[in-house]
Amino acid sequence: MTLSGTTLTDESVNLDTLRGNVVVLNVWGSWCAPCRQEAPVLAQQSDGLKDQGVRFLGINVQDNRPAAQAFERRYGISYPSIEDTDGRALLSVAAFVPARAVPVTLVLDGQGRVAGRVVGIVDAATLSGLIESARDGLPESTTSA
Repeated sequence: MTLSGTTLTDESVNLDTLRGNVVVLNVWGSWCAPCRQEAPVLAQQSDGLKDQGVRFLGINVQDNRPAAQAFERRYGISYPSIEDTDGRALLSVAAFVPARAVPVTLVLDGQGRVAGRVVGIVDAATLSGLIESARDGLPESTTSA
């Protein structure tokens, strides 16, 4: 999977630079009620797993920058998010993310392969299980409403 873009803080990010780490990729929007529900879980997990080779990256869709940045501040999101106003980032993950499905969380193994997917709100237990499976190289998929 090839994914790159500019973050909400105008930094360049490329998924290839995260290889060797488990990566949690979350598609979100500030306007999305389920995204607001899962944001504290993602913030807590990303902070708690920084020293364990797990990296988080967001794709912010259909949003304006001020609203997206306010969302990140409100929920303590410290990991970068690609600002995807043109849809290019979402297009690059289209094989794994259903059209108009927000939120979606992908967990990538150290080689960049999709090891797990949650369509809908991800909870802490599910996310932890997917991360462990990605570390162990055992693909697992979970879909919720």
